[in-house]
Amino acid sequence: MIHYDTHKQTAPICPNSNPTTLTLHLDTKPSNILLNSDCHVKVCDFGLCRSVAEVAGPAPVLTDYVATRWYRAPEILLGSTKYTRGVDMWAVGAILGEMLNGKPIFPGTSTMNQIERIVELTDKPSVEDLEAIQSPYASTMLDSLPPLKIKALNEVFPLASAEAKDLLKTCFFFNPDSRSSAEECLRHIYVTEFHSEEDEPVYPHGPLKLPIDDNIKLTHNQYRERLYQEITNRRRDSRKQELQRQKKQNATGQPV
Repeated sequence: MIHYDTHKQTAPICPNSNPTTLTLHLDTKPSNILLNSDCHVKVCDFGLCRSVAEVAGPAPVLTDYVATRWYRAPEILLGSTKYTRGVDMWAVGAILGEMLNGKPIFPGTSTMNQIERIVELTDKPSVEDLEAIQSPYASTMLDSLPPLKIKALNEVFPLASAEAKDLLKTCFFFNPDSRSSAEECLRHIYVTEFHSEEDEPVYPHGPLKLPIDDNIKLTHNQYRERLYQEITNRRRDSRKQELQRQKKQNATGQPV
């Protein structure tokens, strides 16, 4: 159930049905997954969050720090700045693996050691996978790895069910475009007993854009003023919408 709720919380961030609404968390890890005594899950710490509309824009400035190393997707480790929902889905898979084994599954001590541990599980990527990563450094970094013993999922997760290992596999494709979306994971047989489409809404209102451009750095006071202004604007817009709803209801005599 905890892993189902993690996917459910990630779905509004990484939708598959409408990728233009995509928001990237970019720092998904256990300490940013909040859990209460009723096993209700919330994702927190959106300090590195980026809108796909922003990332897809002209020459976006993307931070060099993306995700804690143990949960960092291979494309980021290999120097790619093509950030997709696959970054978050890789991290969700790493969290599931940690829950299954009771310890981190990629506890790398450095960037290269992290890549080694990942390749031991995924094997070296194909030419097509490297092209999808879009990193000028990927081939050189992978060629510098020592000979590695490739491990099967059954060896790494000996106590996990077949369904759990299948879900892990969908999150651990080297090619980020091949990884499952959160919505697809919610329909996976491993969490099917918790799946309910009515309780898994998808944001329907077009592209999400962060109100403050992260490419422009402001002072603390300026950020505070912008935040207060956004709250004021939201409240004013909400009041307008409510007035329009009431007028329409009064005109038609039907609840809106």
